[in-house]
Amino acid sequence: MDTLIFSQTAIFRLQQLGSQYYHSTGERHRLATEGGILELLQSSALISDRKVRAAYDAFVMELNKRQIDALAARGIKLRFPMHTSLVTSIRQAG
Repeated sequence: MDTLIFSQTAIFRLQQLGSQYYHSTGERHRLATEGGILELLQSSALISDRKVRAAYDAFVMELNKRQIDALAARGIKLRFPMHTSLVTSIRQAG
């Protein structure tokens, strides 16, 4: 079993997810360990809080196929975002 390796952006998104999850539930996850990361992903995929879901989606969007496969091999079934972005490329006239 190989080590989980994430990009700097994915790590940043993971830290944001951990923070949002903590603010919503009061529960911390140790992101320095693989077990802590896996627990956070498992727990946060099921939560209905809008900010946690947005942070989760942002993290998932940073993953490549190899990372998704590595998480699946560890029993993590990711919830993929229904939308690709909250920001549109066209500015609305105001």
